Amino acid sequence: MKTGRAILLSGAAVCAVWSTNLWGQDIQVTSDKGVVTLSVTAQKAHVSGQAKTPVMSVVCQQKGKKFTHAITFQPGGMLSEQEYSSFGNSTTLVLEMTIGENKQSTTWMSHNFKSFQSYEYVGKTEPERIQFLQSLLNVPTVSISFTPFLTGTPASSTFDLTGLKTEFDKHPECAMM
Repeated sequence: MKTGRAILLSGAAVCAVWSTNLWGQDIQVTSDKGVVTLSVTAQKAHVSGQAKTPVMSVVCQQKGKKFTHAITFQPGGMLSEQEYSSFGNSTTLVLEMTIGENKQSTTWMSHNFKSFQSYEYVGKTEPERIQFLQSLLNVPTVSISFTPFLTGTPASSTFDLTGLKTEFDKHPECAMM
C-alpha cells in the first residue's frame, strides 16, 4: 500500500513539473496606461550561446470604443541589410513565417529613428491585422525565418503560442470589436 502511494505521489510530482510544458511557454504581460502587451520568448536563441532570445508580442489598446492591435517581433539583434527595403521615413522587411502548418511571406516595418531591433507586422487595415492576429491565436506554434546581421546564415525562431489565446481573452483591451 505504501509503495502504491509513493508511486502515485512521485507520478503526480512528475506530472506537475511537466504540465507547465503542456500549457506552452509563459506569456509575459505588461500594462501601461491602457496598453497591454503580451509577449512570448522564442523557444531558444537563434545563435547558440547568445544571451538575447527573440520575442514576439501582441500589443492591445482601447481608445474610446475602438480597439487597436499590433504584432511585434524583436529578433534579439540586428538583421541582414539585404532584407530591407526603404520607403521614406520607414523601412520594411519581408520575413518567411510558418503559422501552424502554413508558410507565408509577411511584411514587417521599422522606422529609421529606431534601433532596427524591433519590427511591427504591417497590415494595411485593422481588419487585416485582426485576421493575421486570429491566425496566430489559433495555432500552437509560429516560426519566423531571418538572417542575423554579419552571420550570413539563415536562422529561425519558434514561438509556442498555446497559452496566448487564453491570456489574450483575459484583457478587455484586446477585444476584437
